[in-house]
This record gives sequence, structure tokens and C-alpha cells, in this order.
Amino acid sequence: MKIINVILTLILITLAFSGCIGTEDQSSPYDSSTISINSSPVKYVHVNDIEIGYREFGSGEPLLIIMPFASTMDMCNVTFIEHLAGSYRVILFDNRGMGYSSENNGSFSIALFANDTAGLMDALGLDSAHIFGSSMGSVIAQELALEHPEKVDWLILSSTTYSLDVPQTEILKNRLQYRASDPDTDPVLRKYAEGNLEWSGTYERLPEIQNKVLLLAGNKDVLTPSELSMEITEQVPDAHLVQFEDVGHLGEQYLPEEYADTIIYFLGFE
Repeated sequence: MKIINVILTLILITLAFSGCIGTEDQSSPYDSSTISINSSPVKYVHVNDIEIGYREFGSGEPLLIIMPFASTMDMCNVTFIEHLAGSYRVILFDNRGMGYSSENNGSFSIALFANDTAGLMDALGLDSAHIFGSSMGSVIAQELALEHPEKVDWLILSSTTYSLDVPQTEILKNRLQYRASDPDTDPVLRKYAEGNLEWSGTYERLPEIQNKVLLLAGNKDVLTPSELSMEITEQVPDAHLVQFEDVGHLGEQYLPEEYADTIIYFLGFE
């Protein structure tokens, strides 16, 4: 069932959570007064031609989180991670060239990042996992689902798009073009911008995604407007959309509890 009615969806989620977890999640192994991103040590694995740094929180089914553009796992919203870690084994990692992960001085691409993600899963012994990606992380997640569908349980896409060559993403594309052409841009970020701009998109391939998909969108997002998520919902056979009022890009940074609770709610359905 595709979820498009925003108000009804949020009411149903609120009622479901008020009835099953109350005001405090007593079962969570984490306490908001003690958890921090640094509470889990950085571990390293060799993937393809690089070293990937990652952290783990919680236990249960694995939930892998793919970082947005120019972001590292140290920048994740602690509340968002805390809530998810109460129900899942949350795995954060830095994309190549960012944070604790190395690079090999070659060019970057969305397909390369997706292959890195698949390689990380292999290195960690994960046959499959729930995959969450936000912004650039969401397009990496789409490519992962298309190239390695067997590795993806639920595919969770926040602030996503299927292309940069559509009118709705003009602002985002302009920003990436500026990053790619500005001589003062950090060389690694320039390669990130170039890799994003070279991405050919997924629109024609969206019907091939047979995984369960949850899309999270903010109705005030000017970089990846929510209508893009609506279009993806119509193209993917088993997709569900939750749109949040008065929320912009990377909504999980601003409504961490609501986003995490929504994810937990949907992932509870097999």
C-alpha cells in the first residue's frame, strides 16, 4: 500500500507508537544522557582499494546508514541514531575520502560509492541489511538496490531524487556545479560534486526495484522537492511515502525522533 495521505499517515504512526512504547522507550539500551557518536569506537575494514571507517550502535537486524554529500558519521544527529539503535544494529560509515575513510586519488561516481557499500557489507559478513540513505546517500542507496537487490531488505530514502537533470533539482545542480568549478573547493569535495553531476539517474530503472521502499520527504525541501519522492512512489512497485509538514532537506536532522519512529514503524511490517 502506498502512503501518500500525509496527515492520516502521521496520525496512524502517532497512535501506534503511543500504544506500544509509551512516553519513554524503556527497552532501549541507550540513554540520551550518555550516548554520543564517539561512544562507539571507529573500526576499519579494507574494501576495494580503500580503508573504510565505521561505527556500530545497538543490536538486532542490521540498518546501514549512507552519508549525504560532504558529510561524515561524526555529523549524524545523535537523537536519530539513539532511537534507531534501540531497535536495530545501526552501522554508520564514511564514504571514501571523507572522515575516517581513505581514497585512492581516482575519480568518484555514485556507482563507485554503491560498490563500496556492497563491499563493506561483505567485509562485515552481512548478507543483507536495511539501507537508509539521505540526499546523496539516497541515490547511492538506489544504485545499491538496483545492482545488488539481494543485499537490501527495506530501502529507506530521505530527501531523494531520481535525477539531477530535472527542473525540480535546479538549485541542487547549480550548487554542485559551483563546487565542481570553484578553484577554492576542497579537491575531495570537487570530486564528489563531479561524481554527482555525472550520475545518469534512475528514473527508467525504478520499476526494477523489487525491494520494499520507504520514502521520507519534507514539503519545504527546495533541493529535492517532495514531488520527486511522489514520482518515485508511483514508479516503484512496493513503495510507501511519508511527507512531513514544514520540513526541508535532510529532515532527519531536524525531526530526528519523528523520522526514526517512522522508520521503526514501517520496518516492523514484513
